[in-house]
Amino acid sequence: MFNRFTVAGAALQVLNVGDRGTIARFTETDSQILSHLQSLGLTQGKTIAVTQRHPNFMIRTEDGHLTLPPLLVSAIYVRLVGPQSDLEERNSRQNLER
Repeated sequence: MFNRFTVAGAALQVLNVGDRGTIARFTETDSQILSHLQSLGLTQGKTIAVTQRHPNFMIRTEDGHLTLPPLLVSAIYVRLVGPQSDLEERNSRQNLER
């Protein structure tokens, strides 16, 4: 039997506020959508954190906050990153706010 179950990755649209990870891949093949993601600085390997789900889906990157429409949210698959200590979280927030 399983004693512990972990998820290493998930579609961005199912993540909760506070979840974070790196963009692993894009599930969309439409060149316009991929170009739009790239123009926002969302590329594979980019670290993101979910800051809001409703009424708009918002993420935080080292470049700032972004509000994403549902079409873009559904195109992103994220490799989840484990929880940070309180000190690491504060340092991360301070770096993102600069």
